[in-house]
Amino acid sequence: MADSTGAEGATILAFVRPPPNPAGLNVRERIAALRWADAARPYGVRAVRIHDPEPGDDPGIGGFLLIYRDDPHWATWGIAAGGGRYEVWRPASGATVGRFATLTEALAVIQTVA
Repeated sequence: MADSTGAEGATILAFVRPPPNPAGLNVRERIAALRWADAARPYGVRAVRIHDPEPGDDPGIGGFLLIYRDDPHWATWGIAAGGGRYEVWRPASGATVGRFATLTEALAVIQTVA
């Protein structure tokens, strides 16, 4: 049935926002990481990539950050969020540097470890 403009009826599609992933990084953490990256650019940090868990991923793996410095293909640092803690590791070797209570502490250790 046409309306007064002569147009036929339309089908309205609902776009439902997916619920936030509790294992992912929250907005505050994302903002903190991006601000840190901007401040760390003079010290060689060129990019920070934020990864969220995808459906079907291992439920034990939460959100994480990859921090790139010199190598364009390999992250220099990784920070994984999980269980209310943040684990800093070196992706090249897989070595864990430490576990920290806050993202701020985890990011600070990157500036102190060569």
